[in-house]
Amino acid sequence: MIDRERLQELRREIGDEDFSDVVAMFLEEMGETLAGLLAEPGAADADALHGLRGSALNLGFSDFAAACTQAETRVAKGAAVDVVHLDWLFRQSVAGLGEDLPVCAA
Repeated sequence: MIDRERLQELRREIGDEDFSDVVAMFLEEMGETLAGLLAEPGAADADALHGLRGSALNLGFSDFAAACTQAETRVAKGAAVDVVHLDWLFRQSVAGLGEDLPVCAA
């Protein structure tokens, strides 16, 4: 579910000092996007899903990123997206961070 190597790579790229802030920013933006999509599932377009996928890949949320890719494919075909499942998978990914989750992002 979590690509810990990618998470550690991100930590090395930005440094320990900024890591917590960057993770918190990604999590906040992703949470806000998902909240908006839950409120209006029809707004789940390719751009929103692509943004979620990019953030997920940065944080090593491999399963969530894969689900976003599948959702992008569904949207491209005109099919609906299960936003509730995406939100659940996001929350599971956050929980899966465990000790890697910075205190400020909890």
